[in-house]
Amino acid sequence: MINLDIKYSFDYEKERIKSTLDKADWFIKNGYSKWIKLPEGKKLDEIEINTSTEDYLLNKVEEEYNEQDYIKTKNIINEQWFKFAPKLEKYFKETSLKQEDVYIIQLTKYGVGGSYNLPNKVILNFQNKLELALFKIPVHEIVHLSIQSFVEKYNVDHWVKERIVDLILEKITPELNIMQKLSIDTKPIDESFEKHYPNIEDIIKNI
Repeated sequence: MINLDIKYSFDYEKERIKSTLDKADWFIKNGYSKWIKLPEGKKLDEIEINTSTEDYLLNKVEEEYNEQDYIKTKNIINEQWFKFAPKLEKYFKETSLKQEDVYIIQLTKYGVGGSYNLPNKVILNFQNKLELALFKIPVHEIVHLSIQSFVEKYNVDHWVKERIVDLILEKITPELNIMQKLSIDTKPIDESFEKHYPNIEDIIKNI
């Protein structure tokens, strides 16, 4: 069974704001700015990144923090995770990739919709998310974690990586997947995936 350890804290929300502001240029450059959640509904590409802005946003985090929102989300995930864990287990078995004993799910209301940190941490922004997204994002990010060693080994471009993850999700759990519309040529990626799955390394090195 793929186990989850769901965490949340006010201190983490402050960290999330700081890390989002630190990566602001990258988010804007890669077209993520419209998906970024900030306190008081501020837009990343409409604010000036400086110390006073950071202080203002951190004060707003304190005003907006409501622990009951996090508890409710945690309960929903814990109660329904059994529906999706077997699909991930099957994926790990057929690809022979390493499955972590437990995945930490860090709940937040800020930043991008989802992100990950090796070896086993998923950050889930649950603000204004439909219930299905509370499972789509963790599954998506766990797949990212599973292929990250190959992404680094072969220096895979960000959007190529996203396409591979989308293709994996389309195969293992299509009800959770929405293929991202990308500006890159996806044909070589799709062809390599079709030819080499479930060998993830072969997919990546033959793109």
